[in-house]
Amino acid sequence: MSHYKRDAASNRDALFGGSGGGGSSSSKRGSAPRPRPQQTPSTAGGGASRQRPSAAAAVASQQPSLVGLQSAPTPSSAADPTATPGPSSIFSSAGRSAARSNLNVLTGDAKIAKMSEAEDYRLKAKKCMTRGIFSKPDPISAANYYKRAADAYKACGENRLERLHRIASGDCQLGQDAYATAAAEYGRAAELAETSDETLPRKRQECHKLNLDAANAWAQMGEAGRAAECKARAAFGLVMGSPVQARIEPKALAAIEEAVEAFVPDPLNRKRDYRRTGTSAYADPNSPDSAEALERATALAKQNVITDSFAHETLAKVGCRAAWGGHHESALYAFGAVTSSLEAEGYATISLSRAYATETIVTLAAGDVVAAKSDFQGVHLQRTSYLSSRECALAEDLIRACDSMDPEALDEARGRGGPNRGAMANLDPVVREVVGTIRVSGRARGKDAGARKAAPSSKTGAVAGEQQQQQRQAGVSVPAEPQQTKGSAILSEEELANDTDAAFDEMDGIMNSMGLGDDGGDDDDDDEIDLT
Repeated sequence: MSHYKRDAASNRDALFGGSGGGGSSSSKRGSAPRPRPQQTPSTAGGGASRQRPSAAAAVASQQPSLVGLQSAPTPSSAADPTATPGPSSIFSSAGRSAARSNLNVLTGDAKIAKMSEAEDYRLKAKKCMTRGIFSKPDPISAANYYKRAADAYKACGENRLERLHRIASGDCQLGQDAYATAAAEYGRAAELAETSDETLPRKRQECHKLNLDAANAWAQMGEAGRAAECKARAAFGLVMGSPVQARIEPKALAAIEEAVEAFVPDPLNRKRDYRRTGTSAYADPNSPDSAEALERATALAKQNVITDSFAHETLAKVGCRAAWGGHHESALYAFGAVTSSLEAEGYATISLSRAYATETIVTLAAGDVVAAKSDFQGVHLQRTSYLSSRECALAEDLIRACDSMDPEALDEARGRGGPNRGAMANLDPVVREVVGTIRVSGRARGKDAGARKAAPSSKTGAVAGEQQQQQRQAGVSVPAEPQQTKGSAILSEEELANDTDAAFDEMDGIMNSMGLGDDGGDDDDDDEIDLT
């Protein structure tokens, strides 16, 4: 029965920690015994009271004290504000980031004891994966030991050792079809890779690979939403550390657009034509333009669209980062996925209105007023809840100002004290910055521009105008003012007449060459109609 007791003790130690009796396996492996609770003076005898100082000293040497605790350095405080943060900072909530940054690490004797404990767990995990004559590897127990070793290294502030043991635990769990646990371990390892001391290319590669492993684990479990989010994290791992307003590299941009399609397939995305890299996974290479292939792709896409809660927020963050880097086409592709996801959900009202307004703003920033007006009238206004929203009024004012090429109306529509200040305040800060980049082409035309004449711009011009007016009243002939054509110098009256005659002669030559003119002498008689 001794072997049974040893196996039972090992299993209990792997699952719950510590040594629960049942043999001397813990002493053989070199693990320290648990300290017994200290006796109180009321229950302890005289001998026990004399031995109390030595027992207390032994317990204190193994337990971490408040003196051995110090705050761990927060990654956000040491980060460069002009550089793109890691995926965990972009896609995580503020509460989770604060809870993760307020951790403490051990120092001194407490750290030495914890490191020894972690090394003991690592040896146990290695022994569990060793094949013997009468035993085989046990990945489940090894994964638990690796996880406990990683937790111990976490308390000691050892980033690299914790990352390696998280990856080892995830590999063991993935081999036993424990996909959720494996994805969690890979995700934690990816977060550690962001704050490691490795070089920037190495950090990007590790973060990208570990997030893709987590996405693979979630996909095998059937969690398409979490798999798509991990793909987005993996894509933004490739741009980590780059300047915030810098252009995204082609490889990273391709990964970002693939992550967007993981949320909303291209057949359901109205902005799929704005995709810059790659091809859709739903496109049929044999007959890409056939109606039957498009119908099959649309039916398959409706089954794989992600309508989970907060999925649109992840896509919105992707679109904001693309727009901030100047990739307006990729940003429109992402925001089109946002609106498609919210429309497929069928419950969103305020979020959908903000998504419509953001889509209009990015389209105007790209300089395509016609497309913005077409989408606003043909798609956005067909939603009843959008008609009475403040975002609809903002989008309408922006489109009208750009369509009429009126910069004053544009400044009024996006001004802080304007009528749309409520809708502007509810937009993402990056989108508000994009609103400021919208420009109109050409010069604004005033309302009474056709009724009033242009006033002289200088004092000399005003004096010359008064002199000409006085000469006209006195009956003196005044030569006509020279006219100025666009893109040319000022022409005199004679030069203008010559240019006009030359233009008419050129048009007559063109009409004659096309057989639409008449080279005869007198054409007046041919054109007259006798009405008598």
